Amino acid sequence: MSDDTTAAGSTQRKLECPSAQPGMENARPIGVIAGSATETRIAFFKKETLDQFDWRSRFADAEATRLLRFGATCDESRCAHFSSGRCSLGKRVNDQLAAVVDDLPPCLLRSTCRWFSEQGRSVCLRCPQVITKIPRAEDALNAVATAQGSQD
Repeated sequence: MSDDTTAAGSTQRKLECPSAQPGMENARPIGVIAGSATETRIAFFKKETLDQFDWRSRFADAEATRLLRFGATCDESRCAHFSSGRCSLGKRVNDQLAAVVDDLPPCLLRSTCRWFSEQGRSVCLRCPQVITKIPRAEDALNAVATAQGSQD
């Protein structure tokens, strides 16, 4: 991951999107989709799991999102969910979805995660239910995922 140098000369890491597309900058899988069709959950990877996993050689981008959840460098203003310097998707996940775990799940992104940076620990308790390809029957997730459902 690259660092940015600010005008003041300090080095700051770019924040990462925990709900990324596989074609985004620095994309890598952060978990596998598990659970059931009506109650999906992400089983988050440990770093050691990914060291030998060449997902690009096994999946096309479109196929990968049916099985894996991705993190990547946040696209910021190039993303429909980014507004006023913040991620509206992370806010909606935090505000509109119920927590699905009691403790912080293992996470490869937390130190650079935009959602965690902006929403704090509570968004992490909701994060395991977020998937990229949402089945039509998942009304709550679809409502949160659409920018029109924004309550910023």
